[in-house]
Amino acid sequence: MTTRATGDPTHDAMRVAGFWQPRAQGATHRILVGACLSFHELGYHGASTRAIAQRAQLSPGTIYTHFANKEDLFFRIVLDSHAASLESLTQAVALGSDPAERLRLFMAAYASWHAEWSVIARPVHHDLQVLTDDHFQKVVDVRRATIAVLDEILEAGIEQGVFSIADLPGTRRLLMSACIDVCRWYVEGGERSPSSIGLQYSALALKFVGS
Repeated sequence: MTTRATGDPTHDAMRVAGFWQPRAQGATHRILVGACLSFHELGYHGASTRAIAQRAQLSPGTIYTHFANKEDLFFRIVLDSHAASLESLTQAVALGSDPAERLRLFMAAYASWHAEWSVIARPVHHDLQVLTDDHFQKVVDVRRATIAVLDEILEAGIEQGVFSIADLPGTRRLLMSACIDVCRWYVEGGERSPSSIGLQYSALALKFVGS
């Protein structure tokens, strides 16, 4: 079961509703919000479709008119959250004019995204293994696109002599894992804001690559 970080449930619900507002409407929106909150609080295996429906204030049967099953519902959350994260990264990195600046922007965006949307990201990364092979592959494709963004930055930095990196795959894995791990410990309303975490992680990343 996912360990839930302490936070304000009402604020969590408002934040999650805001995430899905441009991505779903009507009953689908309510189901996705209810599912995110249920998975966050109970974990994938602990959250039944009945519990999700109750959270969404809908009948359990309504879920099956929009999603084939619980795994299909979880897949929608996983895929859309990965796509949103990638979009945030590409927009941020586009503002950089050199490898060091683009790495700073990448790390700031990736770390802060996993803090800002930790309610969604925590169960997504914790229970990713429940996806079917076909669904998992679709998520892997988005992850590869995210990896490609960082690899391009690191490779450019090496070629230009800006970064000192002996193991590019290992460096990339460490940087990405550090950002993803933020969603596991971040507490909404705590002493550290998503933006401050992003700034700290970006500064640490530049030191790590010898910039």
